[in-house]
Amino acid sequence: QEVDLLPLTETLVRVALKVFQPPVIGALAGLIIASFPRLRGVLENIYGDDVKTAPLKWLFDGIYSVGQAAVPINMTILGINLSSTFQKKKSKPDSVILPNSTMASVVVGKMVIMPLIGVFSTWFLQKYYIDIPDEIDSTVFLVMMIVFICPTANNVMVMVELSGSGSKEGMARLIGWQYFVSPVVLSFVLAAVVHIATALDKQNKL
Repeated sequence: QEVDLLPLTETLVRVALKVFQPPVIGALAGLIIASFPRLRGVLENIYGDDVKTAPLKWLFDGIYSVGQAAVPINMTILGINLSSTFQKKKSKPDSVILPNSTMASVVVGKMVIMPLIGVFSTWFLQKYYIDIPDEIDSTVFLVMMIVFICPTANNVMVMVELSGSGSKEGMARLIGWQYFVSPVVLSFVLAAVVHIATALDKQNKL
């Protein structure tokens, strides 16, 4: 029996269009450029002022200046979608807003359970797999765990907005919940993570 490749191709194209949003493309492009010093040297002066200048530094400076507006724009989009979830008028038929109990569970999973997974993963890798130099071990342990404890980045809101999905109001409320509890929860979690990173550092030096 022959396999119809056309629906599979269309599915892959749709998945690619959903996945490769502008923030993702920008991050991948930055990763590729930074991986090749000669290519990076065309945009940024990495050799020092006395050696040679980057021919396209003016272009990089312009893009960098525009990129500095990303955070305010992200927060504006988040605020607009968050406010629309509390409007008295009826929600759009295609909007997706999760129940409060489900959102609370997601917040607990992201802000409490995920840090526990990060701490255990860091301890397990340090114990059995990773041999980190003493000069940077505490910093590495801290960075490895911090990845797990931060709330969902607000640029996810931009990706949802660009995808045209009906879940943007629900995602805005979910991110808003995480930011609401972050000052309290993140303070305790970050203090615990710093303490654990220090303990792992001392244990690694024994």
